[in-house]
Amino acid sequence: MYARRNAFTLIELLIVLAIIVLAGGIVVVSMRSAQGPYRMTAATDAVRGAWATARSRAIEEGRPYRFAVEPGGRHFRVAPDVESYWAGGNGGGAAEDPDGAGTILVNNLPPGVRFIVNGQPGQLPPQDESVASAQAAPSGQWDATCVFLPDGTARQDVRIVFQVAGAPPTELFLRGMTGTSSVQRLR
Repeated sequence: MYARRNAFTLIELLIVLAIIVLAGGIVVVSMRSAQGPYRMTAATDAVRGAWATARSRAIEEGRPYRFAVEPGGRHFRVAPDVESYWAGGNGGGAAEDPDGAGTILVNNLPPGVRFIVNGQPGQLPPQDESVASAQAAPSGQWDATCVFLPDGTARQDVRIVFQVAGAPPTELFLRGMTGTSSVQRLR
């Protein structure tokens, strides 16, 4: 007869450990891929919110407001369409503004999300997933994307294509004539 054992063998422990590591890896991969649609929604909502802020400020203050993006980056900015707000990087502008201090909004996209302004749906935006780029401050370089006028319209139509791993590309479209926006998932 065999004696009863009170411990596990090394092989049994290694097999259980391998199963735990494999299951953990599967969970991490599935969690990352599940974040894509949420990040995409957060990005489009953030830009639509910035557009709404720019449009409402333009109407309320009776002066144009500019929405601009950081070239190749993740940041965007809203401020009055006066050069003193945009000169020299982030530009102070409020002290020199004869119309009084305007609203300045600076925000960024969620990590991993990139956009192309007036790009084609198949065109890929620059990808830089590093932690440093995700936490970096805006560069101070801004490309004007659209300007909202005091009558609630915008100077031009704008299309922004967002892309993130784990979600289909999404297009955010601003209709200049009405100042309204719409979202469309691209396939």
